[in-house]
Amino acid sequence: MKPKHQQALLLFWHAWLGGAYLVAYLTADEDTYGMHLFAGYAVLAAIVARLLVGLMAPNSKLFKLPRPRLGDLRDWFRSGKGRHPVFAWFASVLLIVVGASAATGALSDSLMTWLEDPHEAISEASLWVIFGHIAFVTFMYGGKKFIRNAVVKLSERLPFTHA
Repeated sequence: MKPKHQQALLLFWHAWLGGAYLVAYLTADEDTYGMHLFAGYAVLAAIVARLLVGLMAPNSKLFKLPRPRLGDLRDWFRSGKGRHPVFAWFASVLLIVVGASAATGALSDSLMTWLEDPHEAISEASLWVIFGHIAFVTFMYGGKKFIRNAVVKLSERLPFTHA
């Protein structure tokens, strides 16, 4: 499969997972419980699909499952070259936390109703991991340039920075 098609599939998967998670999170009250269940199972299906694709396509640069290593992080901070290893850490943590949220939700729906409170707690925690992921990706793909430009413009306006 061509890399541009792999990229398109990965973007589709992000939309599937992100959209389903958003709907599940926003419909987590009693009035919209059916929609919450449907979206939660869609999240679970997206996680399972991603794990299966990652296991079946281990040679693909985009589809292989992330394998974060502390050594990669140390090496990156020394050289500053290559892809930032925090991407792999975020991907792994997100797959685990969002997967746990979806799995506990599915189990608490029918088999183990006692998982309802842990499901809610994991879901709330996963939201913060998602926000961290969004902030990191935004910073890495444009935030650095934005901050650099803002600092330059701000320093030009401050009276004590001019000689």
